[in-house]
Amino acid sequence: MYSKKAIRALLVSMFAVLVSPGLAAKGLEYSYADVGYTKFNGDDFDVAGATVDASFGAFDLLALRARYTRGWTDNYPKVQDPSGDPDMNSFQLGVRPHYEIVKKLDVYADLLYSNTKFNGDRSRTDIGWIYAGGMRWQMLKWMELNLAGEYRSGSIDAAFVVVNPVFRITRNIDLSVKTSQSSDDSDYFAGLRLKF
Repeated sequence: MYSKKAIRALLVSMFAVLVSPGLAAKGLEYSYADVGYTKFNGDDFDVAGATVDASFGAFDLLALRARYTRGWTDNYPKVQDPSGDPDMNSFQLGVRPHYEIVKKLDVYADLLYSNTKFNGDRSRTDIGWIYAGGMRWQMLKWMELNLAGEYRSGSIDAAFVVVNPVFRITRNIDLSVKTSQSSDDSDYFAGLRLKF
């Protein structure tokens, strides 16, 4: 049985694909979905799973953001869940205002509501916010570099440095590799960027 959140995310993504050509922002593209494998190595537990991270360039200076991760934990504290390996569903929703400083160089800020639920012998929900600021630079015709600083509130409560190179494969498909590093936690992503 599919979760209601997953079905809603799929419907929003399908709607975005249908209406995006008429509303997409100019300059660097802000209508895309990164789809791939994700790995989180935390101080308390690890997570491996799949992520869909979508950006919809609805306006010239503002993109709508949505991210969903389905993961499976390892080394989860048995005090919080006796099974030791609950499933994880994480959903973020928010906005990304952006501005082109010079051609092929944008600065941006992210404000994302975050809801992460762990389901095992016990259920636990972690609600927080993600605040980020960074830059997107089209270094070469076939390579874009994204650098950012990110703060995550909630149970993680940490600041991260984010490095995300994106390599062009075809006109509408890129390879996206991302790492987010803090003093205790690290986050990795590898997948495809599908432009729409």
